[in-house]
Amino acid sequence: MQTLEATIGTTSSRPPVVVRRATALWAVAVGSGIVETLLVVVPLTTTGGMDAGLWAGLAIRAVVYTVAALLVVAYRRRRRYARTALTVLLSGVGLASMVVPAVAALAAGAGFLDAVGSGGVLAPAFAVVRVAHVAAVVAATVTMFLPGASAWYRGAPVSPRARTAA
Repeated sequence: MQTLEATIGTTSSRPPVVVRRATALWAVAVGSGIVETLLVVVPLTTTGGMDAGLWAGLAIRAVVYTVAALLVVAYRRRRRYARTALTVLLSGVGLASMVVPAVAALAAGAGFLDAVGSGGVLAPAFAVVRVAHVAAVVAATVTMFLPGASAWYRGAPVSPRARTAA
């Protein structure tokens, strides 16, 4: 059985600051998704509203966020497939699943909290976390493709300043 390091791969060189920033933004995005899930699930557990379908949805989300977190780790370790997977899966499919229904609801005349929130008493908190989630995905995606990150993924030399700048 392979270790996690053998599966994901490692690199001995420290990534440039732009890659570290993108990694942090992806961590915020994944964390936001987990918080969103908790904001929906916790009230349901206290009211007995968890049925088999919701448990299945929770299991799917657990798998999705685990895979996303592993992709973020692989991205930071300079695995090219991770950058592609993050772009397609999280920036493409994931972002669309968050934004398209909200835009459709707004276009149909729904209020912001109804369109973005989860409903119920925690809707304002959910809306704040959802906006942070979307912003983190967009910022992480842009940051992943800035010149310093792209050079690092091509294996091109990255200046010492770019590697250590805060």
